[in-house]
Amino acid sequence: MKREELDDDKSVTGARREAGEFQAMKSYERTGGGGRLGQGQAGSTLGGGRNAPRSSAGGTGLAGSSMSNRAPKSTAAASSPKAASAPIMVYGATLAGFRPEEEEEEDWKRRGGGGGRGRGAVRPSGTGRAARAGYQARAVAARAGYAAGAQPAVFKVMPNPPSTKDAAARLLNYIGKREDEKGEKHDIEIFDEDGQVLATGGARKAFLETFCETFEPPLENTNFLEVRFELAGEVADAALSEALNNAFGAKPFIYARGGQAVEVYAHTDERAGPLARVLAGGRENSRSKALDKIEARLSETMGAAGVVARAELTAAVSREPKAKYFLQKFIRTHSHVRHANGEPVPGVKNSTKAAASVYEQWRPQFSGRERRNAYHLLFSARAGTDANAVMAGARAVLEERAPGYKFVLAHHKDTKHVHIHAMVQARSADGERLKFYKPDLVAWRETFAEKARENGIAMVATRRMDHAMTRPFTKEHAGAYSRAQSDPRYQVSAKTIERVEAKRQRRLDGQSLVVNGDAIAAAWQRTVTTMRAAGVVGQALTAAESIGNNFLQFRRDRTREGQPGPAADRGADESGQKSFLSHPGMRELNALIGDLDMAQTPLEMRRQMARVNQALDNIRETLPPAHQGQFEQYREEVNDKMHDRLARLQFERQQQRRGGGSEEPIPEREARERDLPTRDDPREPEQPRTGTEQEKVSAKQKDAKKQKAQQAEEQDRKTQRSNDNDYER
Repeated sequence: MKREELDDDKSVTGARREAGEFQAMKSYERTGGGGRLGQGQAGSTLGGGRNAPRSSAGGTGLAGSSMSNRAPKSTAAASSPKAASAPIMVYGATLAGFRPEEEEEEDWKRRGGGGGRGRGAVRPSGTGRAARAGYQARAVAARAGYAAGAQPAVFKVMPNPPSTKDAAARLLNYIGKREDEKGEKHDIEIFDEDGQVLATGGARKAFLETFCETFEPPLENTNFLEVRFELAGEVADAALSEALNNAFGAKPFIYARGGQAVEVYAHTDERAGPLARVLAGGRENSRSKALDKIEARLSETMGAAGVVARAELTAAVSREPKAKYFLQKFIRTHSHVRHANGEPVPGVKNSTKAAASVYEQWRPQFSGRERRNAYHLLFSARAGTDANAVMAGARAVLEERAPGYKFVLAHHKDTKHVHIHAMVQARSADGERLKFYKPDLVAWRETFAEKARENGIAMVATRRMDHAMTRPFTKEHAGAYSRAQSDPRYQVSAKTIERVEAKRQRRLDGQSLVVNGDAIAAAWQRTVTTMRAAGVVGQALTAAESIGNNFLQFRRDRTREGQPGPAADRGADESGQKSFLSHPGMRELNALIGDLDMAQTPLEMRRQMARVNQALDNIRETLPPAHQGQFEQYREEVNDKMHDRLARLQFERQQQRRGGGSEEPIPEREARERDLPTRDDPREPEQPRTGTEQEKVSAKQKDAKKQKAQQAEEQDRKTQRSNDNDYER
């Protein structure tokens, strides 16, 4: 069974359970316990302003009272009665009252199904409908709980994870030590996956030994490039050697000069695999700009050293056997081959031995790429939340989402918010790898909110777009901002200052409201409709209505004629005129982009991509020339993200056909370049063909497949014989 189906079953079970509690509460209210759900019990309404409610929810006492200070297990609150928290009840009632049939029908009609519009509109499969309905139900219920006063779940994967044993030891020391009032560091309680306290240095050392047993050694960097320089004038050998060393830095290389042409074979930190595929497929067939950037950088650094030359990347290899072979061939096919210091390479008559000698001389200079062996995670809750309940929720998340992985947990009490830090293995003892792609992050945050509710904390997993909040800032942003505040000599960019201050002051994101204001307001309106159908009234319902109305009004104020937004509003260009972001078609486009996450198969994703690109074409045709350049850049970014998503789905489908597997998935960018869709433009709309045209298309496809198979066989023969036809040039 797929994970989506498991999640759906779990959400339905939870909805029924919480709906039963909701009905019991309503019965209590009818007998004199109070008004209807939401009447005077929710967090707070939006008073006259444009900000979402900020009050924290109550109902966190019972979970904490039933838990020990000694690393409580996640099931501690399951056997105790739940706190009577109105936001939790509102969440459960809204989830139970969600009707996916109407939502799915509306979504299908909007895409063009049933009305004759849009031939690509196909009713999704049963599995896709179930997954989409579950996702929509949880999103609507989360917005309802937030309007009732629930706090949003905060889950982060911290940057710079530990990849070596020493780095893991430093992180363990950071997690397990805090400063007291006097500024002196002391050990705090940290708990392992078994709930045991690592109180002594010996216990922590022993845990670290077992924790690092699954760590893998760094990957050796075996990426090499072959570059051809065309010199613009006469250059002395000494000046050429100095310029090449300036261009390639400390990386080892050899070169050969023939007149005004200089051939170089060099080690590099660039990822040569994707570059080789671009070279093999032809630059004219690729949208990648990586080759141009490398060549421009090499030409620029050569020019800075006083040598005018044009660089051309001719070959790239990423595996050690190929790297040795290309090195041997370079020595065999070029005369007067020299080292980076200008000295001739000895023994060139026997190219095999000379290449082996050069490669072994270079090997100590190969800098390895560290593997991701562990993760640093952060679970956060508002100030005043029961820390024991948050700890129990975080432990339950790790037990459910990362079973079989060793981890440690600790509560840092030196901040107003409740912060639970965790260090988790990236690879379990069984060899399974822990992944944190975007869908995984969403699933972890939803699980954290679910476990928090089970422990009596009113918490929901909402999206940043639901609140139109500004982007979060990183630790580096905060550090630069703080230093600039205390030291006037330290300069920091205006964008960094704006980003930190906007988030801390909880400002709304003007660009999101200009582009997606109608969609955000519509989402809140659907939430209000579902809440009303479920019998939720009072302040919770009023707050949800106010949020949607305020977002809509704010969006209208920003897009009003003659009143452009502030300079930071990217809905307008530098001249103050509206950019393509204010185009009427952007509403439909953003709705289509938002539906991309719902695609469950590569075929569905391709159809979604075709619809998105068709909407982009429609917008481009009506844009003024002044906005065409900015729009094309935006279009390229959108297509890059869609190809990443498509490559991920293709990889998952390939893994399913192989019967699963525990190997580490390839990165999305590499997967996209390795497994691109067919060369047919997905933006081309589907049109009916006549019988003759269909036969021609089928014949062309058969010829293309046959030619591709012949090319693959020929390429295999060339590789096996190791001949001189370097197809990667």
